[in-house]
Amino acid sequence: MALMTREAILEELLKATIVNENMMWMLAALKIADRPVQKEQLRDVTNKLYKKIHPEVEELPIRSRHLLDEAAAMLEGAALVHVSEVAKSKRYTLSLLGQEVLNYRHERNLKGKEVKQ
Repeated sequence: MALMTREAILEELLKATIVNENMMWMLAALKIADRPVQKEQLRDVTNKLYKKIHPEVEELPIRSRHLLDEAAAMLEGAALVHVSEVAKSKRYTLSLLGQEVLNYRHERNLKGKEVKQ
């Protein structure tokens, strides 16, 4: 059995976040927020970031509670975010692994490499 390299692991995580693009937008929004964000606020900061970068696009990435829940659960399952519960609300922060995936994606973009699905 072959062990995966750091690059292979990051590549697989990056592929997973590209399949559901909302995940990448959510990670970026958490990085910019630089503080714990409640789930409902996560939708708002993600959509705000998306609109800032794509002002001409009318359809926002997180259009429903279902899309929010789905992407948040996948990020949590992949350990790309930390989740803490305060009363009945969940607060999300970017994990070190999530930060690493964002950095890896940025490095790849600078090199002009595409991610193959």
